[in-house]
Amino acid sequence: MDYTYIEPDKISEMLFDESEYVIEFCEAGVLSFTEFKDNFHNHLLDRNMKQLREAGHKIKPGAKMMGADEVVDNYEKAKVRLEEDAPDEELKELVDTMDSICATIIDELEHLAQNPE
Repeated sequence: MDYTYIEPDKISEMLFDESEYVIEFCEAGVLSFTEFKDNFHNHLLDRNMKQLREAGHKIKPGAKMMGADEVVDNYEKAKVRLEEDAPDEELKELVDTMDSICATIIDELEHLAQNPE
């Protein structure tokens, strides 16, 4: 599999190339990105900056550890656009982009969990 967002080698190295740890990390990542995707969607469209920041604060370290910088970049862009009172349609486009990124990351993590070596 070609990975678009996560860096399996970076994850494995960080976890001492232990398959068991990689599997646990991936499983936790699937849960985290699923939760983040839902929270990002709801809080951005509700224009709730406080809750959006909380969601971002929780996902940023994990995203950075696995090399998924696009999540952080899109989150930061969304915060700026929300502060600038962007139109609803633009916020919806940011949500759609993040949904797509997170769905791909979840697929990649599930694949890596099944093939940690």
